[in-house]
Amino acid sequence: MRFSDDFLRNVEDNNDIISLAGSYVQLKRTGNTYSCCCPFHSEKTPSCHFYPSTNSFYCFGCHIGGSVVTFVKEMEHLDFTDAVKFLAERAGMSLPDDTGDSSADKRRRLFDMNKAAGKFFHEQLLAPEGKAGLDYLTNRGLSLHTIRRFGLGFAADDWHTLHFHMRGLGYSDFELAEASLISSNNNKFYDKFRNRVMFPIFDTRGNVAAFGGRTLGDDKAKYLNSGETPVFHKGDMLYALNIAKNSKADYFILCEGYMDVIAMHQAGFDSAVASLGTALTAQHANLLSRLGKKEVILSYDSDAAGQNASSKAINLFANVGLHARVLKIDGAKDPDEFIKKFGGERFKDIIDKSGGAIDFQMDKLTNGLDLNSEDGKAQYLKKAVSFLAEMSDPIDRVVYISKAAKQTGIPQASITSAVERRLKSNGFKARKNEQKAFLRPARDSVNPDSVKLPREEKAERGVICFLYHNPEKLPRLQSGLKAEFVTSLNKRVYEFLSRVCQSGSQPDLSVFNEEFNGTEMGRIREIVEDKTFAYDEDALNDFIDVLNEYKESAEEKSAGDMTGSDLLLLAQRLKEKK
Repeated sequence: MRFSDDFLRNVEDNNDIISLAGSYVQLKRTGNTYSCCCPFHSEKTPSCHFYPSTNSFYCFGCHIGGSVVTFVKEMEHLDFTDAVKFLAERAGMSLPDDTGDSSADKRRRLFDMNKAAGKFFHEQLLAPEGKAGLDYLTNRGLSLHTIRRFGLGFAADDWHTLHFHMRGLGYSDFELAEASLISSNNNKFYDKFRNRVMFPIFDTRGNVAAFGGRTLGDDKAKYLNSGETPVFHKGDMLYALNIAKNSKADYFILCEGYMDVIAMHQAGFDSAVASLGTALTAQHANLLSRLGKKEVILSYDSDAAGQNASSKAINLFANVGLHARVLKIDGAKDPDEFIKKFGGERFKDIIDKSGGAIDFQMDKLTNGLDLNSEDGKAQYLKKAVSFLAEMSDPIDRVVYISKAAKQTGIPQASITSAVERRLKSNGFKARKNEQKAFLRPARDSVNPDSVKLPREEKAERGVICFLYHNPEKLPRLQSGLKAEFVTSLNKRVYEFLSRVCQSGSQPDLSVFNEEFNGTEMGRIREIVEDKTFAYDEDALNDFIDVLNEYKESAEEKSAGDMTGSDLLLLAQRLKEKK
């Protein structure tokens, strides 16, 4: 799908990069630019920068960059056409009549299907047919207000109740199957969710993206979620985040299930969220880190699986610069039960008293050990010394060395000495690894050929930058450049840019989005923003000479494979050059 250059420029002009990015991440102003921790990779220190003067962005960590179109493509997982439509809609712009059908229409259709299904499930819950579902929810302590707020519903114990209802609304079996609302076997279609309490799953923009269902029978799958669809990817969505992101609390509470989340919200803790039947991922951590909260409070089970999940989550949040605390629930198996037994005020107390990540990890080291025995103390201290030596903050290290000394009765000086020896050992290993890394050949994952041909790659950059800023000089450039580009990415960029110039259009970053991904767009932005030689024709001649000479050199090297007449022609050409 192609949009006119004028339309693309209007879309970009009507979508300020600072306003757009600020709706997803917390931006910090530094002079005339803005920065944040990159939303596209895990990091603790901000390396993603936004430039109002060029309405562009670039991450110095993962090298993704480009225009507002690139930003939306990466943030919303959209293709070029859908990203442009997203931005046009955001700016209140009408789309050209000839844009035709695209995956954006399919996404809208899927959202409409899910909304209709959610409405039907909710009506079923409140109808006589849904009594079993409503009884289950009210017996779990949910009010009618909460049930309505979360749009909870009921799927009848029948093979075709939703199926036939949705067909009556004009949706085909294949559409319903693609939305994961129905299943099929031997070309026979039937309801995916049967005899279940239904939990609609909303994206952060309030669209119904999927469903989770809790069985009311003896189904082996206690909880069942929608399958992956074009609008639902469980690895980067969180239940109730559409509500929690607007909470006035300065923390998120991360739970294990829907009912824990809903119980917390009903009790006034409206920053609770949960993953969707999958372990926490780096994408989840990135998502939460972008929303301006100071920390995440982990509310997982206290069994071995829950502790392992907490440890993994702590590391994931540390990687994106989010502080994590761990909720310790005594007297109940989960937050839902605790709130029912003791009330919201008591739950607020345990939130306030929840320990930090380091306390949790230190306590975890004692699992299965008897600290009253000499052997238990020795095993604990071996683990603790390794853990303490990995701490980056020396003040934290001193505090927790003291804690380990009190727990074991071993002199603090002895533990400090052991930790210092481990630190020296770790430092030696780190230097060895640095030396190995230094001796390794350099790599460029975006344009791999640049490592072998750095001189030629630099010349290609110069040609691209000059042409981008002087598109009217294309004929003059083509007349002098006899060689093809030799690095794969730059060759694609030059060929694409040449086509844009030949069409009479003014080059703009936005036009590249249709054919290049985020990291490639980052490299293109880097090239065209380096204006050192952007208008220097003498430098352009030098760049052209470098590329032409490489071509001639390559031809000379392959002379051994030439026929006699080929060699004569080459010799004649070299003679003329002299």
